[in-house]
Amino acid sequence: MKAAVVGLGIGMAHAAGYLESPDAELYAVCDLLPHRLQRVGGTFDSGSMLCLKQLFDEALLTKTWQEIGVKIFTDIDLLLADPEVELVSICTPDFLHAEHAEKVLKAGKHLLLEKPADIDLDAAKRIRTAIQDSGCRFGLGYEFRVNPAIEKLRELRISGVIGEVRAISLHHFRTPFKHDKWNNWIQQRVFSGGLIVEETCHWIDLVRFLSGKEIDSIHCTADSGILPETDFEDAVFINGTYREGGVFQIAHILTGFDFDLKIAVHGSQGTLWCALKDEPYSILDNGETSYCGLVVAGQPGMAREKVQRWTWGLEATEPWNIRELVKRVAESAAQGVEPPAGIQDGIESLRWAIKARECTI
Repeated sequence: MKAAVVGLGIGMAHAAGYLESPDAELYAVCDLLPHRLQRVGGTFDSGSMLCLKQLFDEALLTKTWQEIGVKIFTDIDLLLADPEVELVSICTPDFLHAEHAEKVLKAGKHLLLEKPADIDLDAAKRIRTAIQDSGCRFGLGYEFRVNPAIEKLRELRISGVIGEVRAISLHHFRTPFKHDKWNNWIQQRVFSGGLIVEETCHWIDLVRFLSGKEIDSIHCTADSGILPETDFEDAVFINGTYREGGVFQIAHILTGFDFDLKIAVHGSQGTLWCALKDEPYSILDNGETSYCGLVVAGQPGMAREKVQRWTWGLEATEPWNIRELVKRVAESAAQGVEPPAGIQDGIESLRWAIKARECTI
């Protein structure tokens, strides 16, 4: 299956996924910035998205796209007019997602759409209609669903070892958004939807994914007085309840100097705890742990030496997760299996992200 990537920022991880996929080949890339199209490593040459550079062989980065057999485009309409293209990754700014997704689906191409589905709920619902009308396969970019530590949490929850989920807590401490996006779109609410829509949607999705429950109510408090470069919230605290019973809590802080994600799943018979870092060394633990992902499972009051533990390396980091998600969506498009996340997941996480944001306005 011939695949194309539109948007070579985070789309570079998509390109890496198609280059490795047994179900797809990277056929074309599309971007408005000339330096990204000059060579495979053009995005990294400008200092952008350097965290994704590790997904590529260094020798590959010096080659032109044409040298590795990949076509280049600056116009999405011209790309979609190419009958060879079968699967498209849309990695453009959030406010363009529905517009570009509808074009892809109307052209009869399978679609992998970066999260969020859009910044507007009605626009996201239009994508759902376009999917139904086209009959094409669709996947949404919730890459944390394929993180091996997250998959372990869900596997343990489904196995019943902790009983019924009664509470989930998630805390994300990260650095501010990069300033190398096209026209600094991510720093502006009108283009990104703000922190709650642009990124907290990941965590709203995870409290659904890990619990197996649907959200019933949500409340949010936030502050926007720390980062002057954004016109939206930079510290967010969310509480919510599930329809089937139980509660969840999300703390999302955009003011850090490192990456730290902690998740706890509290059940009626036990507790699961997960820690994720974006590289083995972290200043937050004084560089004393070598893992990138850790999962711990036990019962309340259990002796510490009896608690079960699992660890992972770089495969538990976001660049690897995006590449893996791309490969799984390519498999979904080629073989008809279910993707890790679909449009209804995108609509639900966006619905509740917007409701949470409304509490702060």
